[in-house]
Amino acid sequence: MKKDGMRWYQDMDKRFRDLKLHERLRNLKLVQKMVGLYFIMLGVCFMLSVAALHISFRIYDNKLYEKSLQELDFFIQQVNRNLDGIEDLSYYIAIDTKIQEQLSKIKELKHFTADYSYETYQLRMLLDKELMISDMISNILYTNGKDTRFVVGTATGEIEEGLYADVMARIHEAKGGYVVQQPTKEYPYLLTGRDIRKHIDASLEYLGTILISSDVQGLIEKNISELEAESATLCIYSPEGVIYEEQEHMAGQLPQLTGDKGYRIIREGGQRYFLCYVKSSKTGWMYVNRFSYSEIYGQNQKLRYLVIAAFLLLFLLTAWVLRRLAYRLVKPLERLTESMAIVETGDFLGAREFLGTGYGNDEIGLLTQEFQMTLDKIDNLIHENYEKQILLKDTEYRMLQAQINPHFLYNTLNSINWMIRAKKNEEAARMTVALGTILRAALSREQYFTMEEELHMLEQYITIQEYRYQKRAVFSIDAKVGGQYMIPHMTLQPLVENAIYHGVEKMLTPCTITVTVREEEDLIRITVTDDGPGMTPEELRAVRKFTARPKGHGIGLKNIAERLKMAFDQEAGFWIDSTPDQGTTVIITIPKREAQEDACIK
Repeated sequence: MKKDGMRWYQDMDKRFRDLKLHERLRNLKLVQKMVGLYFIMLGVCFMLSVAALHISFRIYDNKLYEKSLQELDFFIQQVNRNLDGIEDLSYYIAIDTKIQEQLSKIKELKHFTADYSYETYQLRMLLDKELMISDMISNILYTNGKDTRFVVGTATGEIEEGLYADVMARIHEAKGGYVVQQPTKEYPYLLTGRDIRKHIDASLEYLGTILISSDVQGLIEKNISELEAESATLCIYSPEGVIYEEQEHMAGQLPQLTGDKGYRIIREGGQRYFLCYVKSSKTGWMYVNRFSYSEIYGQNQKLRYLVIAAFLLLFLLTAWVLRRLAYRLVKPLERLTESMAIVETGDFLGAREFLGTGYGNDEIGLLTQEFQMTLDKIDNLIHENYEKQILLKDTEYRMLQAQINPHFLYNTLNSINWMIRAKKNEEAARMTVALGTILRAALSREQYFTMEEELHMLEQYITIQEYRYQKRAVFSIDAKVGGQYMIPHMTLQPLVENAIYHGVEKMLTPCTITVTVREEEDLIRITVTDDGPGMTPEELRAVRKFTARPKGHGIGLKNIAERLKMAFDQEAGFWIDSTPDQGTTVIITIPKREAQEDACIK
């Protein structure tokens, strides 16, 4: 029980504090709320801007990192292409027809004879000619595996006997395949070679071995200009040792690098460095390019701090300006508020004197002027203007009620006259009854008819129009309404009249006008459709805005829409749609109101 009581007390205390804080916030002066809101909005904008700036710089840094990797990868491809050139050269030497023929001749001669020496000299000339094609190869060593061994090209020093024997064993094992020996500390040249097998007669007889020495460092220095960063230092190493290092002992200072490619930021000797590295899939060599971080990205970092400082300064300056602006805006409002408080006491004269004169033409100044005018005319707004609005609404409705189309009345009476003259008494009687029904409805003091009564009046109107237009107009009424629902009277007839003037009057062929009434869940939907010429988009926009001049002489669509709004407020709907050469459709939706609910309708 004690714990429950303590928890209840803590909850109540928290709610009380929250309520108290809410009250304090609500009771703050307007200037304090505005300044506080400005600070919050500016603070959020500042934080978002800084975050966006940070993200953009991070993206920019990553792009620079990726560019460094791409540049190093491009450099590796250049080196690999040169290495491929060495391999291609060894292959061309091995299958060259002249070299094959020369080796075949030498193989058939006895050693240490004049002919043997001459043919060997010719072979040296052929190899020397091939060597001149490539500037990447230092020399070519040829041996027949026994007593003939010579070197063509630049001397690169003696190959350590154990290394030589190991390479030659691997070449013989490859049986004509290409063999690569990485540079070592003892022999810092790339050794490559292959056996030469006799191809001219497809016997694959062993004709000797070529061993090519290539200056890898010279090859790399030749292509190093492809790396754009001048301040970078390059290091290349393999599991067998260092192949190239631009700075002495650089390989020993590098950290353990994992993966085939990547970048890292390291600290060495109190200085930051950026490393990007890529492992060649062809040779297995690891290429590492090292940059001084401050030289490459120092400007970027300075720019970042400078932009953040500028944002902070702009934030403080804007906050100060907004604070001053808030006080200037709120001061006239406070004066106006105090004047309104005086009005509450009924002292209009004192309120006007308190406002004084000399306010500006901005929104607050105009508001103060309007308030002064309101003080002068408040009695009229309460009494005269209110009564005037009521009278105006009643007058508008009475005028609508009294609108009887004189043109329609004249045409109908004239038609009855000619029917009587033509002794069509039955038709004349029907038209007279129909006209009487319409006149009685138009002059009725009732504001609302039932849907049944409104449809009956519409049928009478259609009866008259059918006599007038004969086969030019085809009318159809499809009504399915169960209850005795109310509708402002003289609503359907103007819609059909509008369809006649928009459709029948503009067509030489028969025009069909259809009136559909459907009862839905909470409303009644009325649709009046004609298949007349329709309206252009410009005409439709004007009709929808009620800026088009009404056709005919009766009640316009604007009047119908206003009457529906007066009767049902926002519950009524009014839509017009039309397509050229396809006709026009008017849709009305009204809420269901039974006859006993008539008093509830405005």
